[in-house]
Amino acid sequence: MARDKRGTHGKTNGGASRRDSLAGSETVISDGKSYKQFMVGDRLESRSARNPRPSSFTASDYSDYLAGFDGSGKSAARSKKSHNKVSSRDRFRNRGRANNAFDSAPPGSPIKDVAKKYLPMLRVRLTASVVSAIIFGLMAYHIYMSIYVDYTTEKVTVSPYLETIDVEGVAIRDERIIDGTLSKSAVKAVQNGEKVSKGDPIINIFSSVSEAAAYERVTEIDREIERLKNMATAPDDSANTVAIISKQLDNKMVNLNAAAHQRKMSEVASLKEEISYLLNKRMVAMGLVGDYNDRIDQLTKEREELNQKYFKNPESISAPDSGYFADSCDGYETLLNTSMVEDLTVDKLDKIMKKKVSPPEKAIGKLVGSFSWYLACPISAIDSDFLVENSIYKLYLPYSEEQSISAVLERINKQDGQDKFLAIFRCSSLASELCTVRVQPVKIEKCIYEGYAIQKSALHAGVKDVTVKNPHPDDDFPKAHLVYVSKTTYPSVYVIVAGQIKEKEVSIIYGTDKLVICSPKHGDDYLSIGDTVVIAERGLYDGKLVR
Repeated sequence: MARDKRGTHGKTNGGASRRDSLAGSETVISDGKSYKQFMVGDRLESRSARNPRPSSFTASDYSDYLAGFDGSGKSAARSKKSHNKVSSRDRFRNRGRANNAFDSAPPGSPIKDVAKKYLPMLRVRLTASVVSAIIFGLMAYHIYMSIYVDYTTEKVTVSPYLETIDVEGVAIRDERIIDGTLSKSAVKAVQNGEKVSKGDPIINIFSSVSEAAAYERVTEIDREIERLKNMATAPDDSANTVAIISKQLDNKMVNLNAAAHQRKMSEVASLKEEISYLLNKRMVAMGLVGDYNDRIDQLTKEREELNQKYFKNPESISAPDSGYFADSCDGYETLLNTSMVEDLTVDKLDKIMKKKVSPPEKAIGKLVGSFSWYLACPISAIDSDFLVENSIYKLYLPYSEEQSISAVLERINKQDGQDKFLAIFRCSSLASELCTVRVQPVKIEKCIYEGYAIQKSALHAGVKDVTVKNPHPDDDFPKAHLVYVSKTTYPSVYVIVAGQIKEKEVSIIYGTDKLVICSPKHGDDYLSIGDTVVIAERGLYDGKLVR
């Protein structure tokens, strides 16, 4: 009946009303039938190939749009505003939704229904699984770090620590320049820094360069033969000999670097020969080489041939006095002498050392005439408090083959208004390698500490309970012995004992910014020799299991 009325209404009204005229311009499909007009509430369908799906736009919406007013009598503008609000809300709700296969599926599709039903549950379970995996991984990591982590450790040994005052020393000696000019046929008769007596030849002058070369080669052969013979006794005490030779090699390398820096080519060549000799000697001491008898026979034969062809008695320049011979001068020989040490200050010494000096042009060398010489060392006012005049100190010099030399602190020259003093040490022995060294670093022995040396990063503060007796009991109980327990901190370290961390107390007697020296104490709760100390690790505690 409704369909017939709608058709009749279309016939009677025709194009009289605006709604009918506009609706009649399209064919409306409803319930599978075609109509020129439609009623409010009918669902519209489109036969267009581009949009075969049923439209969600109803006849009521379309009717309100055409009439310009809604069913409740509201204006078209107000209805449009309400419609915009709904559309904005729908757009907000649908924001972020992907245009996937589920959204494009037609209504009633099984895939879309299953997705809507189970997809939220799958998302929750997936999120829970990821969170559980992260928590489990963190727990496993902490368990591994607490038991199987590798720690940096060191063994405890007894090692002395030398506390020194590091300064720079200037050598002051009685030196005499030997004037003269050397020709190409002149050859040194003594080595640099060698001790000579008055009248001993120090320079030999030959009639030709070939004779001078032959003499120099004979001298080298004699020296090499003597060294090779001395090597035969090296294996007698190989352990001690290897250590001594290694130390001599270190000193020679220091001297070689200094000579190369000062561009003293003759000294570099001499040191190269000495280093080669020490290397061969160490190889013999270590048993890597047997003997050098074949080499000695070869050198002896060469020496006899040179003596027969070239060797003659040369003219010589003798030493004017006894002392140590040095084949070079630095220009300070006339500016520094032992008579000026009493009045020498830091300012005066700086002015002398800043002067531009050059070696004398006509000089074949110099003689250090006295075995007693001085070493002037500028020191700070704080370091001077640790030094006492007329006391004996050990000086460690890098350019000396000896480990240390003994010297007496002659005096400490102070100057008003200055924060640096000049400590002057008197040395009784002059090593040959120090004759040509003017300025060198000096370590003044301050104190030697002997104990357990460990790194400072291994220390931490331990806490323990201490029972303390009250020295002032209450007046009401004068005879009572009141005691109380107090917590105190102490320096300690962590050691590894049978795969377990154990805390041990240490007694520090000296420390620097990098290491500490601990005095030995007896007891299981104290650090002892041979313990394995853990260095710079966090999360340790007494009783913790480690690998």
